[in-house]
Amino acid sequence: MSRRCAFRVAVPILMLSLAILPVACGGGGTGPVASAPAVPPPAWRPAVDLEATGYVSGAALAGDGKGGVIAAWIRTGLDAGGTAYWEQVATRLRPEGTWESLLTLERTSLSDVLQAPVAALDDQGKGLVAWFSALPRSTITALRTMPVDLSAASIFGTRVNGLTLDLRTPGNLALAVGSDGSALAAWTFTRDIGWGVFTPAVFASRRNPTGGWSAPRGYQLNQLSHQNLQGVSGNNRGAFLLEFSTGDDAWEENQVASFASGSDVGVAVPGWMPTTQIALPAGRISAIARDGLGGLETFLLYSMSGEGDAQRQAWPRSCPSTGQWAVGGKVALPLPTNNLVPFREATGTGWLAGLGSQGLWVAPLTGVTPGPPRALLPTTTTTEVLIGARDSAGRPALLWVQRGTGGTDEGIGFSRWDGAAWTAPVILPGTEGRSIQRLFATAGPSGLVAGWVDATTSTLRFRTALWK
Repeated sequence: MSRRCAFRVAVPILMLSLAILPVACGGGGTGPVASAPAVPPPAWRPAVDLEATGYVSGAALAGDGKGGVIAAWIRTGLDAGGTAYWEQVATRLRPEGTWESLLTLERTSLSDVLQAPVAALDDQGKGLVAWFSALPRSTITALRTMPVDLSAASIFGTRVNGLTLDLRTPGNLALAVGSDGSALAAWTFTRDIGWGVFTPAVFASRRNPTGGWSAPRGYQLNQLSHQNLQGVSGNNRGAFLLEFSTGDDAWEENQVASFASGSDVGVAVPGWMPTTQIALPAGRISAIARDGLGGLETFLLYSMSGEGDAQRQAWPRSCPSTGQWAVGGKVALPLPTNNLVPFREATGTGWLAGLGSQGLWVAPLTGVTPGPPRALLPTTTTTEVLIGARDSAGRPALLWVQRGTGGTDEGIGFSRWDGAAWTAPVILPGTEGRSIQRLFATAGPSGLVAGWVDATTSTLRFRTALWK
């Protein structure tokens, strides 16, 4: 703006209206200016391939909840001499929504064991990428970790061996991190208990803020029982939750081990046993979510004879920021459900999404009591891999793998809360008719980032799209 124009704006006796100020300063006509065009609503950007060739399996998408995002996956390729290899790679999403060049975390021959990576970030953009890798010419497997700091000039640090384990040990790796530099890793180990019988057991190790890992600890109750790892989560303050089940083909008990700040072993929960137990029938569903205040919530969906509708009961538990658990009572879900996802807005407002005989629905949460549900999809459309997420502004959203009548592939479904209602479900552009193997979602630079493995062709593709 010129000095003359600025002066004219500042002098009150000119009595220039706001409507004509831009015209007067622009040196043009004196008529009213047309209104600025309406800002288009946010929409999904076209999907991009992070890996279009040679991708095998295993991928991870992790975010700090504010827009910082990293991706990691395992792929195969051929070196200059024609020798096949495994390779762990990772990349970061730039603020403008494009991915940086790939960084190779590790490369090894196909004859060595290399498992798919997992990744986790805290709300400051710091965390870890972790994976299991067999050490060449040995019977040892290493838990390799790569530190991540999105605020650093070089976001990926130096790779280290966090733990060395028996070669048979690792499988089904899960990871959570805390803002103090701590972390919790859990995995499944198939035990040989003799007589040709093998059973899975859950093990976990906690990383202290200085980087050392505790000796792995198993959580099996007895030799004959099996354990199934459900997942790990943290409250961003150094407290962690390990959840798994134990039992046999006829019964299961839900198990929870809480790790308070500074504790390398599961700690007792007041009123419950040291490994928290709820006896449930086999096939129950468990879901873990972190609320907007950093606490943890777990909803256990179960069916019990004599409890009314067998698919309309849940047993919620919550863990406030103090790390102490409170036991909730049973709550009736608003509609039949065989899949349940709890999630929250940044303000702490809660939601439940369910999938059952009456279709896909979402309902608000008041404390742990569900409100009236909104039906999103009818029963004629089936869905898989239901994910509740929130974008960088804290607004909730749902994504799912959608199958049509007869199990035909339809793509990735999407609905979001616009402040007044849940939007009508849509299929993400570029996913129509695709066969989706895995689905991820996290807060992106100005909305959401969705990632998925496209298994339509014989070569799997790791694709992402940005909601902005």
